Amino acid sequence: MTDNALLSWLRSPLGIGTAVLVLFGGAVVFGLNATHGMPLAERREVRVEFDDLSGLNTGDDVRIAGNRVGYVDELLLEDGRAIAVLKLDDPDTKLYENAEAARISDRSGLGQKFVTLDPGDPSTGPLRGDEVIPASQTVKTEDINELLDVLDPKTREAAATTLQNLGGGMIGHEQDLHELARNAPGILTSTGEVSEALAAQGGVPLGDMLESADRLSGRLATRDDELAALVDEMAVTVDAFGADDGNQVRASLDQAPDTLDAAHSALTGLDEPLADLAVAMRQVRPGATALGRATPDLRAFLRESLTPLRKVPGVNEDAERGVVALDGLVTDLRPLVHQLIKTGDSAAPVASVVGDYAEDIAYFHTNASGALSSGDRAGHWLRILLLPGTESLGVPGAATRDPYPAPGETR
Repeated sequence: MTDNALLSWLRSPLGIGTAVLVLFGGAVVFGLNATHGMPLAERREVRVEFDDLSGLNTGDDVRIAGNRVGYVDELLLEDGRAIAVLKLDDPDTKLYENAEAARISDRSGLGQKFVTLDPGDPSTGPLRGDEVIPASQTVKTEDINELLDVLDPKTREAAATTLQNLGGGMIGHEQDLHELARNAPGILTSTGEVSEALAAQGGVPLGDMLESADRLSGRLATRDDELAALVDEMAVTVDAFGADDGNQVRASLDQAPDTLDAAHSALTGLDEPLADLAVAMRQVRPGATALGRATPDLRAFLRESLTPLRKVPGVNEDAERGVVALDGLVTDLRPLVHQLIKTGDSAAPVASVVGDYAEDIAYFHTNASGALSSGDRAGHWLRILLLPGTESLGVPGAATRDPYPAPGETR
């Protein structure tokens, strides 16, 4: 076939279809071998002996420190020994004499396994290519199904029933599970925040809360009868709500928004009166406190005043005649009172002047009373002595005192 014929054939539908099928087949072959790394790449082979290879399959991962470094190439039985042939992607991977295939672990809950490889200590020397890591340096394979062996038949049967019921309950809830998975990051974040809050201060507040809850539950445990009666009463109340198919409650709920708006307006209108009431209460508080302190004295006064009050009627009877006579006296004094009022009006100008000297007049009478309070054996109670001074000579400028002193200057 010439080059032109080949190009024509490749451009034809048959050629294009053939090329697509070849590329597709190559992609499938590459995908099937992707778990083994790049085809034709150089790898290091490691042979490991295990006591049990159950569950391990060719193509399973080989990991060092959690990172995939190769795959399981073959599972062999040599001289009664179970040998796993491992292929490491990097031929320069360092392995030493005390290297350990630590365990065959579960990769998922579906039973998929992987081999964890420990390179070992460099001080023991490198591991030879033909050397097999012995079973003494490996750990028995782990099988998640073996966990069920610790349960008795009754418990396993109950667990199987639970899983069946759980699976049946999940039917038709794909959308709910999808929403749960979509919201799981936020839920987990909130759960983390709650956990941090509960673990604050070393968990002391959480411990105190649990202790309080324990005390509360202990107290409620002694009130079983009361709680049962309360539940019965609540049941009666709920039944009452359900009367008439709940139409009455529904009508009340329909009116609730308007009622709440009116209540909000009323409560808002109470803000100012309540503020005034608070001010009034603060002002009344000192008087109320004083009244509280005086209450014992008031109680004693009222208790001891009974005896004098019982004598009041008799005193009133005895004083009645005097009050009648006093009434006549007051009637007779009315003309005199009118005259005294006139006299007071006439004396008001003089009294306004003399009033400024009230203290001087009081001082004079006090001294006069002292002078006249004592006498001698001869019966003399008052002596008047004339003491001449410069004022009596009539010499101009000799007077040292004001003959008309101002109020308060006569002493």
